[in-house]
Amino acid sequence: MGKQAGDLKARFLKVLLIYLAILIALQLIGIAYILQEPSLHKGIPLAIFLGTILPIILALIITRLVRIA
Repeated sequence: MGKQAGDLKARFLKVLLIYLAILIALQLIGIAYILQEPSLHKGIPLAIFLGTILPIILALIITRLVRIA
């Protein structure tokens, strides 16, 4: 049972690292967009989408994929 627990822990760690990498990439996309076009009326909705809505959606998708696998 110890080997199975270790495999499960390694699998979840891999999934969490992938999720973290996706979040970092999304933040870099947002920063690049703001640096390219620093207007508030376009930047605020993008920041809200990239910073809150999209990570929640991605977390829900990843938890469903992990539950299926």
